[in-house]
Amino acid sequence: MNIELLRCKRTNDTYQEIRNRHYVENRGCHGQQLHYLIELDGVVVGIISGASSVWAVKARDAFFGLTKDNKKKGLPSIINNVVFRLETHEKNLATRVLSLWRKRVAVDWQERYGVQVHGFETFVVENDKRKGCLYKADNWTFLGYTAGSTKTHNGLQNKSKRRATTPKMLYALKVKKTKLSTEYTPTWNIKKSKQKNGEAL
Repeated sequence: MNIELLRCKRTNDTYQEIRNRHYVENRGCHGQQLHYLIELDGVVVGIISGASSVWAVKARDAFFGLTKDNKKKGLPSIINNVVFRLETHEKNLATRVLSLWRKRVAVDWQERYGVQVHGFETFVVENDKRKGCLYKADNWTFLGYTAGSTKTHNGLQNKSKRRATTPKMLYALKVKKTKLSTEYTPTWNIKKSKQKNGEAL
């Protein structure tokens, strides 16, 4: 099998068509993010994306050694595999794509955002057929289930509210010979921030 990952924008028509067929509702993507079309023998057969990690997950924090003191700088070195959809079924294709993506996105992430990737996380909505076996096969660690609730904000200045969500299976993986970022300073949105504040570029 000849597998290629084609980096694209989230607004790419083909990406959006496949994204809309994913079992998780398409509500866009937050924070830092990189998206790819999955091409098999010259034909697009799926999509895979990485984005900023979830802020607070107790089991994930313990797994990576994230604390109140180091989380702000350390969390950007962990990528959330927010979307992975294949629309063709070939033996070992999913695990090969996931492995290839981890290596590719780590390079692209460091180039785009200036931080070395230390690990990955993903959240899987379990059903009779969806058990996260793909991640187990790629040596990710099952950390348990999420609590089934999340905080929401109606504006950052307002008090957060907690709402119920579907509990999800949590998997994570550390990249060998890497560490959490300790000196991360976001630079990717400086231009946008300066424009918003009316500063000269």
